[in-house]
Amino acid sequence: MPRLNPLLDRLSEYPVVELERRKQAVRDRGLPLVDFSVGDPVEETPDFIRQALLASVPPRCGYPTISGSSGVREAIAGYLQRRFGLDLDPQTQILPTAGAKEAVFHTPQLVIDPAAEDRVVLFPDPGYPAYQRGALFAGGEAVGVPLSGDHIFRPWLLPAELIARTRMIWLNTPHNPSGAVTPLSDLRRMVDLAQEHDILLVCDEAYADLYEDQPPPSLLQAGMENVLVLHSLSKRSGMTGYRSGFLAGDAAVIHRLRRLRANPGLAAPDFVNAAAEAAWSDDGHVAERRAIFSEKRRVLLALFEELGLEVLGSQATIYLWVKVPGDGDDDAFAARLLQDGVVVSPGRMFGVEGAGHGYVRLALVPSVEEIHAACALLRKVLG
Repeated sequence: MPRLNPLLDRLSEYPVVELERRKQAVRDRGLPLVDFSVGDPVEETPDFIRQALLASVPPRCGYPTISGSSGVREAIAGYLQRRFGLDLDPQTQILPTAGAKEAVFHTPQLVIDPAAEDRVVLFPDPGYPAYQRGALFAGGEAVGVPLSGDHIFRPWLLPAELIARTRMIWLNTPHNPSGAVTPLSDLRRMVDLAQEHDILLVCDEAYADLYEDQPPPSLLQAGMENVLVLHSLSKRSGMTGYRSGFLAGDAAVIHRLRRLRANPGLAAPDFVNAAAEAAWSDDGHVAERRAIFSEKRRVLLALFEELGLEVLGSQATIYLWVKVPGDGDDDAFAARLLQDGVVVSPGRMFGVEGAGHGYVRLALVPSVEEIHAACALLRKVLG
């Protein structure tokens, strides 16, 4: 047996894996499931996006480039201008990625020196588990900052000693799992902090187009120096399996990232970029998807109000962050619902140091019809 990286054993199993085991045990009993756990909506990818991919598969498919085609970068620049009023250079300030998760995992390697004292990566807790894991595998010191109340991350309130050891900060707005949206005034304070302390500030904005009333702002509207944003087509355009996203922002940082990403060969295939070009160029299909998620949210919020359950945030994303009644044991609450065929994620799945306990997350991924059926089950179990 070869000697292995001890980090693999120090980390708990990736949370989704354990949840999949629990779900399979219920399926083995012959019980159908309404699954609110993994954020993979059932709605089909729009046909014009699928056709763009199919039309771009050549008889011989060569190696893709790290930078992607000029067409996809120009489409992304057009999206950023329409959506946020930003003018970015497609050649120097935009870099396509093979989805958001790999970018979350690999980007800390750009700034972390495993031998340095200042190797902290800050991230919101609860949050996306890949923030912590990418920092640790890069040799960084991963520090989750507990969120409570409105679940908005305010790193300028942290101790000066911690900020002095910080090389990178992950933001996430709209926030997964709570759906909270950080206002532009707070984003400006974060940019000031990053520039003052030479910190790389990266905002995961994967849910920026899935909102209820007000379109959430982008971190790039607050500043460009030391700043990147990460976007994805997974939820915006129903392209989870395509693995397509982008990083954009500070041209000097993008230049270095391009050089870093050439080493492991992190590049989306050209035909995926062709589909991405079509998706980023169109906003109509996103409005249609947004309306579908809004209807799903409306049905569930009405039920939770009827049952007296508190829902935090929910201004955006495709998630509902629901406070667990009674003793607040989110794992037991999720297990209870699972036995009756309703799958939700225990909040502790998204936390590092106890954050997330006392909540469950519901992803608005089943169809509207399935959600109505789940509401009947939930009334029976919780009423």
